[in-house]
Amino acid sequence: FFLPCVHGYNNGGLAALPPMGWNTWCTDDLCGLVDRCSDALVSSIADAFVEQGLDKLGYSFVNMDDCWSAKTRDASGNLVANAARFPRGMSGLAKYVHSKGLKIGLYTCSGTLTCKNSLPGSAGHWIQDANTIANWKFDFVKMDYCHADKTIPPKVLYQNMSDALNATGREMVFSLCEWGEGNVSQWGYGLSQMYRIQMDHIPFFNFKGNAAGVGFGQGTWQIIEFVATLNPSTFVRRYGWMDPDFLETLFPTMSFVDSRTEFSFWSLWSAPLIISTDIRNLTQDMRSIIMNEDVIAIDQDGLCTAGERIIFNSTSGAQVWFKPLYNGDAAILLYNSRLKGNDVQVSVQWSDLPTSWPHIDPDQPPASLYPAGAAGSVRDLWGKKDLGLFNTSVSFQIAPRDVMMLRVSWVK
Repeated sequence: FFLPCVHGYNNGGLAALPPMGWNTWCTDDLCGLVDRCSDALVSSIADAFVEQGLDKLGYSFVNMDDCWSAKTRDASGNLVANAARFPRGMSGLAKYVHSKGLKIGLYTCSGTLTCKNSLPGSAGHWIQDANTIANWKFDFVKMDYCHADKTIPPKVLYQNMSDALNATGREMVFSLCEWGEGNVSQWGYGLSQMYRIQMDHIPFFNFKGNAAGVGFGQGTWQIIEFVATLNPSTFVRRYGWMDPDFLETLFPTMSFVDSRTEFSFWSLWSAPLIISTDIRNLTQDMRSIIMNEDVIAIDQDGLCTAGERIIFNSTSGAQVWFKPLYNGDAAILLYNSRLKGNDVQVSVQWSDLPTSWPHIDPDQPPASLYPAGAAGSVRDLWGKKDLGLFNTSVSFQIAPRDVMMLRVSWVK
């Protein structure tokens, strides 16, 4: 997978490809309604990564959200862990996670307090907190946007922590969670390896919501529609991944189809694959989604670009999304965006595929696109089967909310 492509922010080399891992948000919790975590929880997840074989597929980050800190700083103004729930402290927990061959991350905030639990934020403590986190040997820092000084542009605000983390000399992923504010797609890749492009995602396929930040809503359906307006291929790059927020895979309010569709789009966009639901004792359904190597390969592809919507029938709801791949293949996602009702025929002619693609790095060769007159050898990535040679087009019946994800190799 590690192939050359245009660089964004690079703090020592982590996140050359979209980060993959887990976050506490929806495990033993109702997606932040309680927002509690513990050494025992995080350690059990690290164990499960290895026991279930997730680490072999690229899942490596074990991250905590707004749940780990004590209510106040210590007498010297340093961040400290909640001693009752983290008896060996952050350094001890990091050492354990590293012993499993994994990496560990935590949450802080660009304001004076954190979002959910009003724990100490990093405003005014940029250098001190960066040094503390580096001394704990952490590998990933997510920074939220609550209680921040909104008179300061978010780019300026987040630059403080970006500079402070770089100055520590430790390799760390910096994850911006500014809810898409301040046109982050135009600068996020210069300060961080991943940056949120919209408001918080919650575990519903269809949920308009009213959260802070930009976007059309908080459900998967709304995120898909919003990303279609962003043209993400014009800004996504190596070390500069857009983040639609956590995957809510098979949370009780997310069906198998909903979860598979969500994972498909995140992968098509080269988005971070950070699962927030429980990955211990994986069910077969969960395993079939998050451990599908063919789909993960689309996310981790070395061309480092994001897929785009190329066909949208507003009457039927049929959509076609396209992503060129490093070896010249194409990923094509057929999607029925209806929330209910009948199956829809979703089709694409090879001749309708893009003939040009954004080329953000002049030192790189452009994406290889459909060679005129070629036939397509088509593989169904979720079905895990080769479908044969299609001379001019593909067309399939797709159920509401569902997708068919194809990898096409061109044959002249």
